[in-house]
Amino acid sequence: MFIFAVHKNRTETSIRMPHSLKITQVFFLAMIKYFYAPLYGVAIGMGFWENFLSLISGGVLAFTVYYFFSDLVLLYSRHLNPLFIKVIPASWHHAYLRRKVKRRIKRRGRKKFTRRTKFMVKLRRNYGMWGIILLTPVLLSLPIGAFLLRKYYRDNSTALPFMITSIIVEGFILCLAYTGAFSL
Repeated sequence: MFIFAVHKNRTETSIRMPHSLKITQVFFLAMIKYFYAPLYGVAIGMGFWENFLSLISGGVLAFTVYYFFSDLVLLYSRHLNPLFIKVIPASWHHAYLRRKVKRRIKRRGRKKFTRRTKFMVKLRRNYGMWGIILLTPVLLSLPIGAFLLRKYYRDNSTALPFMITSIIVEGFILCLAYTGAFSL
Protein backbone atom coordinates (compact mmCIF):
# COMPACT_ATOMS: atom_id res chain seq x y z
CA MET A 1 0.00 0.00 0.00
CA PHE A 2 1.39 3.38 -1.01
CA ILE A 3 1.06 6.38 1.23
CA PHE A 4 1.35 9.81 -0.32
CA ALA A 5 1.85 12.73 2.01
CA VAL A 6 3.23 16.19 1.59
CA HIS A 7 5.80 16.95 4.27
CA LYS A 8 6.46 20.65 4.84
CA ASN A 9 9.47 21.92 6.73
CA ARG A 10 10.49 25.48 7.06
CA THR A 11 13.06 25.17 4.29
CA GLU A 12 11.70 22.68 1.77
CA THR A 13 8.67 20.82 0.55
CA SER A 14 9.10 17.20 -0.51
CA ILE A 15 6.70 14.46 -1.45
CA ARG A 16 6.99 11.29 0.60
CA MET A 17 6.47 8.19 -1.48
CA PRO A 18 8.21 4.84 -1.80
CA HIS A 19 11.67 5.10 -3.32
CA SER A 20 10.99 2.51 -6.03
CA LEU A 21 7.98 4.52 -7.17
CA LYS A 22 10.11 7.64 -7.58
CA ILE A 23 12.63 5.75 -9.71
CA THR A 24 9.85 4.21 -11.80
CA GLN A 25 8.20 7.57 -12.39
CA VAL A 26 11.42 9.20 -13.60
CA PHE A 27 12.19 6.13 -15.73
CA PHE A 28 8.86 6.29 -17.56
CA LEU A 29 8.88 10.07 -17.80
CA ALA A 30 12.32 9.87 -19.45
CA MET A 31 10.81 7.60 -22.08
CA ILE A 32 8.31 10.28 -23.05
CA LYS A 33 9.72 13.68 -22.02
CA TYR A 34 13.47 13.30 -21.63
CA PHE A 35 14.21 16.97 -21.04
CA TYR A 36 11.79 17.33 -18.09
CA ALA A 37 12.44 14.01 -16.36
CA PRO A 38 15.48 15.11 -14.31
CA LEU A 39 13.64 18.25 -13.23
CA TYR A 40 10.81 16.10 -11.93
CA GLY A 41 13.29 13.77 -10.22
CA VAL A 42 14.91 16.65 -8.38
CA ALA A 43 11.49 18.08 -7.48
CA ILE A 44 10.37 14.85 -5.80
CA GLY A 45 13.59 14.64 -3.83
CA MET A 46 15.72 12.07 -5.64
CA GLY A 47 19.48 12.12 -5.30
CA PHE A 48 21.75 12.94 -8.22
CA TRP A 49 22.88 9.40 -9.08
CA GLU A 50 19.42 7.85 -8.69
CA ASN A 51 17.99 10.54 -10.92
CA PHE A 52 20.78 10.16 -13.46
CA LEU A 53 20.64 6.36 -13.67
CA SER A 54 16.85 6.20 -13.98
CA LEU A 55 16.96 9.01 -16.57
CA ILE A 56 19.52 7.40 -18.85
CA SER A 57 18.07 3.90 -18.53
CA GLY A 58 14.62 5.17 -19.51
CA GLY A 59 16.00 7.36 -22.30
CA VAL A 60 18.26 4.71 -23.81
CA LEU A 61 15.60 2.01 -23.66
CA ALA A 62 12.99 4.29 -25.22
CA PHE A 63 15.35 5.47 -27.95
CA THR A 64 16.29 1.93 -28.98
CA VAL A 65 12.63 0.90 -29.07
CA TYR A 66 11.69 3.98 -31.13
CA TYR A 67 14.72 3.48 -33.39
CA PHE A 68 13.88 -0.08 -34.36
CA PHE A 69 10.12 0.52 -34.38
CA SER A 70 10.55 3.41 -36.81
CA ASP A 71 12.31 1.01 -39.16
CA LEU A 72 9.23 -1.19 -39.12
CA VAL A 73 6.98 1.80 -39.75
CA LEU A 74 9.10 2.90 -42.72
CA LEU A 75 9.14 -0.60 -44.23
CA TYR A 76 5.44 -1.25 -43.70
CA SER A 77 4.39 2.11 -45.06
CA ARG A 78 6.33 1.40 -48.23
CA HIS A 79 5.10 -2.16 -48.74
CA LEU A 80 1.64 -2.28 -47.16
CA ASN A 81 0.12 0.76 -48.87
CA PRO A 82 -0.56 -1.08 -52.19
CA LEU A 83 -1.91 -4.08 -50.29
CA PHE A 84 -4.18 -1.83 -48.21
CA ILE A 85 -5.68 -0.33 -51.38
CA LYS A 86 -6.48 -3.82 -52.70
CA VAL A 87 -8.18 -4.91 -49.48
CA ILE A 88 -10.54 -1.99 -48.85
CA PRO A 89 -13.87 -1.80 -50.72
CA ALA A 90 -13.96 0.18 -53.96
CA SER A 91 -16.55 2.63 -52.63
CA TRP A 92 -14.26 3.56 -49.72
CA HIS A 93 -11.35 4.03 -52.08
CA HIS A 94 -13.39 6.30 -54.38
CA ALA A 95 -14.60 8.35 -51.40
CA TYR A 96 -10.98 8.68 -50.26
CA LEU A 97 -9.93 9.90 -53.71
CA ARG A 98 -12.77 12.49 -53.77
CA ARG A 99 -11.72 13.83 -50.35
CA LYS A 100 -8.11 13.90 -51.49
CA VAL A 101 -9.01 16.04 -54.54
CA LYS A 102 -11.07 18.41 -52.36
CA ARG A 103 -8.18 18.80 -49.91
CA ARG A 104 -5.76 19.46 -52.76
CA ILE A 105 -8.02 22.20 -54.14
CA LYS A 106 -8.45 23.72 -50.67
CA ARG A 107 -4.68 23.73 -49.97
CA ARG A 108 -3.54 25.43 -53.18
CA GLY A 109 -2.89 28.80 -51.56
CA ARG A 110 -1.36 27.50 -48.33
CA LYS A 111 2.27 27.19 -47.34
CA LYS A 112 3.69 23.76 -47.99
CA PHE A 113 6.11 23.77 -45.08
CA THR A 114 5.47 24.60 -41.49
CA ARG A 115 8.05 26.17 -39.25
CA ARG A 116 8.85 22.81 -37.70
CA THR A 117 9.37 20.97 -41.00
CA LYS A 118 11.59 23.78 -42.25
CA PHE A 119 13.63 23.45 -39.07
CA MET A 120 14.00 19.68 -39.60
CA VAL A 121 15.15 20.12 -43.20
CA LYS A 122 17.58 22.88 -42.26
CA LEU A 123 18.92 20.79 -39.40
CA ARG A 124 19.60 17.84 -41.67
CA ARG A 125 21.14 19.92 -44.47
CA ASN A 126 23.37 22.13 -42.35
CA TYR A 127 24.38 19.86 -39.50
CA GLY A 128 23.64 16.33 -40.73
CA MET A 129 23.83 13.37 -38.43
CA TRP A 130 25.65 15.29 -35.69
CA GLY A 131 22.92 17.91 -35.50
CA ILE A 132 20.26 15.26 -35.07
CA ILE A 133 22.36 13.43 -32.48
CA LEU A 134 23.10 16.52 -30.40
CA LEU A 135 19.65 18.10 -30.52
CA THR A 136 17.46 15.01 -30.10
CA PRO A 137 17.50 14.67 -26.30
CA VAL A 138 17.02 18.35 -25.52
CA LEU A 139 15.27 20.06 -28.43
CA LEU A 140 13.69 17.32 -30.51
CA SER A 141 11.94 14.45 -28.81
CA LEU A 142 13.34 10.92 -28.68
CA PRO A 143 10.78 9.43 -31.12
CA ILE A 144 11.35 12.17 -33.73
CA GLY A 145 15.13 11.91 -33.41
CA ALA A 146 14.99 8.13 -33.70
CA PHE A 147 12.79 8.36 -36.79
CA LEU A 148 15.04 10.94 -38.50
CA LEU A 149 18.20 9.04 -37.64
CA ARG A 150 16.79 5.75 -38.91
CA LYS A 151 15.37 7.29 -42.07
CA TYR A 152 18.39 9.29 -43.19
CA TYR A 153 21.33 7.46 -41.61
CA ARG A 154 20.25 3.82 -41.70
CA ASP A 155 23.51 2.58 -43.20
CA ASN A 156 25.79 4.47 -40.82
CA SER A 157 26.89 1.94 -38.21
CA THR A 158 28.09 4.62 -35.79
CA ALA A 159 24.78 6.50 -35.58
CA LEU A 160 23.21 4.37 -32.84
CA PRO A 161 26.26 4.26 -30.50
CA PHE A 162 26.84 8.00 -30.88
CA MET A 163 23.18 8.70 -30.15
CA ILE A 164 23.24 6.56 -27.01
CA THR A 165 26.42 8.35 -25.92
CA SER A 166 24.71 11.69 -26.55
CA ILE A 167 21.73 10.64 -24.44
CA ILE A 168 24.04 9.68 -21.56
CA VAL A 169 26.19 12.82 -21.73
CA GLU A 170 23.27 15.21 -22.09
CA GLY A 171 21.42 13.38 -19.30
CA PHE A 172 24.42 13.92 -17.04
CA ILE A 173 24.53 17.62 -17.92
CA LEU A 174 20.77 18.02 -17.37
CA CYS A 175 20.87 16.23 -14.01
CA LEU A 176 23.86 18.30 -12.94
CA ALA A 177 22.20 21.56 -14.00
CA TYR A 178 18.84 20.79 -12.37
CA THR A 179 20.42 19.52 -9.16
CA GLY A 180 22.62 22.61 -8.99
CA ALA A 181 19.70 24.94 -9.67
CA PHE A 182 17.56 23.34 -6.94
CA SER A 183 20.37 23.38 -4.37
CA LEU A 184 20.74 27.17 -4.57
